[in-house]
Amino acid sequence: MGNLSFAQEHKHEKEQETGVYEIITSSIYAYSFEHDKGVIGTEIHFTYWFTHKWGAGFSYTTKFEEEETLHDIALLGGINPAPWITVNAGVNLALSSDHRDFKLGAYTESEINIRPTAWFHFGPVIGTVISEEVEGTMGFHLGFEF
Repeated sequence: MGNLSFAQEHKHEKEQETGVYEIITSSIYAYSFEHDKGVIGTEIHFTYWFTHKWGAGFSYTTKFEEEETLHDIALLGGINPAPWITVNAGVNLALSSDHRDFKLGAYTESEINIRPTAWFHFGPVIGTVISEEVEGTMGFHLGFEF
């Protein structure tokens, strides 16, 4: 594959020592199993990678329903178990709105990272939020590191 590399594992050692900031934007399709309906949405992740393997950050998600836009915030820990995959897990805060009460839940997500450059990656994403109801998500992400 030539110069194509994956995830933070191929960063220079100096960058690993000082850490890496990452911003990811995703287009997602979220499906509620309780309500048997899906909606489109967007996610933005901000992560600080302490090493090439461990990071922490937060996620802001918007889901565009017919009546309103729903907002979630997640506090995340991240790990790169392999050079080409990232797994995020944490606490999800589903913010209250006109048609939804505040919900506390568990957030998990996996990303496949295809890296054409040292600072940019993209790929599919799949995840779930488990609270009073279960929601599955899938989509596509673009990631930028600095």
